Amino acid sequence: MRDYKAELKTAERKGIEKGREEGMEKGKIEVAKSFLRMGLSIEQIAAGTGLTVEEIRKLES
Repeated sequence: MRDYKAELKTAERKGIEKGREEGMEKGKIEVAKSFLRMGLSIEQIAAGTGLTVEEIRKLES
């Protein structure tokens, strides 16, 4: 029973971490879209968000 509880706790922790990562990625994308609307260059957006130039170019279309 103790092993089962430990496995559940580990799975929960991993799920929370994955959720945070996905949330941060979505946040970066929203910021990048805002920067594009403001007219910043792709290189500036990449530097400011940590996204790649390719990821930002996909957002333009």
